[in-house]
Amino acid sequence: MTKQKLKIMVSSTVYGSDTDLDQIKYTLEGFGYEVIMSKEGNVYVPVDSNPTEACLKAVEDCDLFFGIIFPRYGSGITFQEFERAVELNKPMWFVAHTYIEYTRKLMQQFMFDENKARTDFDIKPTSVLDSIKVVDMYNLVRHKWVQPFFKTSEILTFIDTQFSNEELRREELNNRNNE
Repeated sequence: MTKQKLKIMVSSTVYGSDTDLDQIKYTLEGFGYEVIMSKEGNVYVPVDSNPTEACLKAVEDCDLFFGIIFPRYGSGITFQEFERAVELNKPMWFVAHTYIEYTRKLMQQFMFDENKARTDFDIKPTSVLDSIKVVDMYNLVRHKWVQPFFKTSEILTFIDTQFSNEELRREELNNRNNE
């Protein structure tokens, strides 16, 4: 009997990143994972459900969660997926475009008041960053490991390091579930 593949959800905005996401998917599949990505159409959508509900259910059902923060916010579903993964304490890893960390450092003086509470600061969409909410996404997960990247090859190096040993990840999950 063959063992079931570990399910890894890749959560990211899609617009402008199609070929990057294709490379990521093929790399993870090559390591033996079942890759869940809305871009691929393999997120199950129940009857009377909407895309957001379906994506959040996919977060619940995955074994591992891999979030990618591109400088595009999109519809906001990705942010909700990140929040759900954090809420569920999923095993998770993140990569963020170097623009995001740079912008976070530059804009935090406007984004937070003296008590470190989030202000209503916002930006107009630009070709570099379409919403300050991508910085909010980064802030949500920055207590986890967030690897910076500028090129897709840097994401693939991180994926190789973190996920090439599927057996080790499976063992870690089993140990985690037995605690």
